[in-house]
Amino acid sequence: MTANPSNGRLLDQVLLDVEEEIARDLDREPRKLFDAAFYMISKGGKRLRPRLLVAFALMFSGERERMVKAAASVEMLHNFTLIHDDIMDRDELRHGVPTTHVQYGEPMAILAGDLLQAESGREMALAAVGMPSKRAVMLMNRHSAVTTEIARGQAMDMAFEDLDYSEVGIRDYYNMIALKTAVLFQHSCWVGAYLAGARALEAQKAARFGWNLGMAFQMADDMLGIKGDPKVTGKPSGNDVRNGKKTMPILLAIRSAGEGKARLLSLLRQRDPQAIPLLEEFGGIQRTMSVMERFKSRAEAELSSFHESPEKQELLSLLERSVFREK
Repeated sequence: MTANPSNGRLLDQVLLDVEEEIARDLDREPRKLFDAAFYMISKGGKRLRPRLLVAFALMFSGERERMVKAAASVEMLHNFTLIHDDIMDRDELRHGVPTTHVQYGEPMAILAGDLLQAESGREMALAAVGMPSKRAVMLMNRHSAVTTEIARGQAMDMAFEDLDYSEVGIRDYYNMIALKTAVLFQHSCWVGAYLAGARALEAQKAARFGWNLGMAFQMADDMLGIKGDPKVTGKPSGNDVRNGKKTMPILLAIRSAGEGKARLLSLLRQRDPQAIPLLEEFGGIQRTMSVMERFKSRAEAELSSFHESPEKQELLSLLERSVFREK
């Protein structure tokens, strides 16, 4: 299947349909519950996952209605995880506004997250309507599996907070972010290609592109969690140090701290923000950038065999913006 060059600007039009699909789906009673579910979505955000899905779907000339419902599904699934993550991390701000549990209370926020997860599954099921039964079952099976994988990754992230820095290795970190973050990027790209009828190898390449992008994205997020500007990120700087997170910049700084290791570990164990400048001094930020760029290069390589199209250029642009960003 080939892409139509005129599809370039169609992507933004489809994403407007996705916004309308979500707003329509969450315009129900009881009002407080659905308002809580729509609250963070209504504040904006990058919409990276639906954008990736739609770009791959358009690349293979997918059906517009299918891609709209599937893109709405992955965005709602993403927001479900954000609501629950904020509760678990006790974060009070996201995108510079109060988090859902601060705005609506923790019980309602939990229900709002549950609702988004359920609606995500329903939208993906609607996207599968009319597909051959085996393909529809595979789609729904993978969608359910992704929710489980994200939960596993979040559980690992929480468990790391109770472990000493000496007990968490780089491989542990990779396994955690692969589940917590990369798997949903991978799923979004695979679904876009799969729904549009791409060949298995093409859908696998799309999935690998998404996975590598997701790994790089999380490392960029880790750096912002240490040195990001709160006025831009909408979150307090140094949150990861205060929360005892075991992120890539922290783990790499510990490994390369030399004689300063004991001092750095002491500050980190006390969750003292004075550790933050040491993370840069000991190369944690710079070494994370190098690793992040390797994942970015791998993502680019996965796209190299795809034909030139506006969608391919959009995907390369999304990759660039995902890695080199300020929020």
